[in-house]
Amino acid sequence: MATTVLALTALITVVLTVAAWKGQQATARPYFILKESPKVDLGNELSFELKFTNVGIHPAVDLSSETIVFDDQLTGKPIHHDESAIVNEIPKDSSSSLVMTIPSQEILPKQLNINAHYVVVDLHYTDPILKKAYRQLIYLKWNGVKAEKMQPTVHVRVEERDKIDVYLKKEGIDLIKD
Repeated sequence: MATTVLALTALITVVLTVAAWKGQQATARPYFILKESPKVDLGNELSFELKFTNVGIHPAVDLSSETIVFDDQLTGKPIHHDESAIVNEIPKDSSSSLVMTIPSQEILPKQLNINAHYVVVDLHYTDPILKKAYRQLIYLKWNGVKAEKMQPTVHVRVEERDKIDVYLKKEGIDLIKD
């Protein structure tokens, strides 16, 4: 009987240790946030700069992104659809910028009013310590220009995200959620 109790106690200890280790892994993984609001520049062309900061404990490697920009009316083709990659490691508390430039034939930057646009960023990266791949989907809305005044960029609401997903699927852009 005593042997059974000791074996059961050891088993419970192992299960709790593994659970704690997995929880620690989840908090140590690389994770990207936007510490600053995205910068929007309306010079000769429209450009967005998103500055991602790794707030995880572990570094990130093999960071790649797919970015899509389209009118908030969800009509017509995206005005920007591009992929890029960063080969350097991004350590804890380090930042990396993603710049998207929209050609002037898509949006004339010197207009009094520019419609709002959605920006979707699909990030993929790897934790080199855990050898595990991660993905983050970021949905933003740039509220355009009204009466020559730049409007803010905000995170989208859940109901907007669902409509965006339908639009992307209709356009043949498959961002399958993990």
